[in-house]
Amino acid sequence: MAKRGPIGKVESFYIENKINEHSIEEIALDLDRSISSVEKFIKKNKINQAKPMPPVGQQFARSKGTVVMTENASSMSDHTRVLPNNRDRTCTTNIK
Repeated sequence: MAKRGPIGKVESFYIENKINEHSIEEIALDLDRSISSVEKFIKKNKINQAKPMPPVGQQFARSKGTVVMTENASSMSDHTRVLPNNRDRTCTTNIK
């Protein structure tokens, strides 16, 4: 049975931080609340779900034949870059 009563501070903190990662149904299940109470809380407190990030190419500064990478574009590309997990073990040699 779902909890009743107002949403507490801990639950509101959880909703605010998880709204971009999980659906409303998942949040309601985690908090043992009804979906309608979570939706009401989101609407009442005007919590916005994050919009998808724009492409990195839109973050470049352009002017008459020149293109400069901005700090925002640089940090976005660093964030999306895939780092190698482990080096290949066949390339490692043992010292005798």
